[in-house]
Amino acid sequence: MTSKVSKHQQLIDRLKKDGKVTYLNSKKDLDAIGMMDKQMEDVRREYHIKERNSNISAAGALLTE
Repeated sequence: MTSKVSKHQQLIDRLKKDGKVTYLNSKKDLDAIGMMDKQMEDVRREYHIKERNSNISAAGALLTE
């Protein structure tokens, strides 16, 4: 009989056995995750604005030889 071997699951099981798995469900952890999400949203928004402005600037540029 064949059995499926999952390296990913083996790694997870070994980390759990070694006590290296931590669940991030405390109030402090959830607040930190929320703050990180907000910061990433701000970074993405800023990137999109800069990209849009760059595209607009490039569209208006004339290339000459």
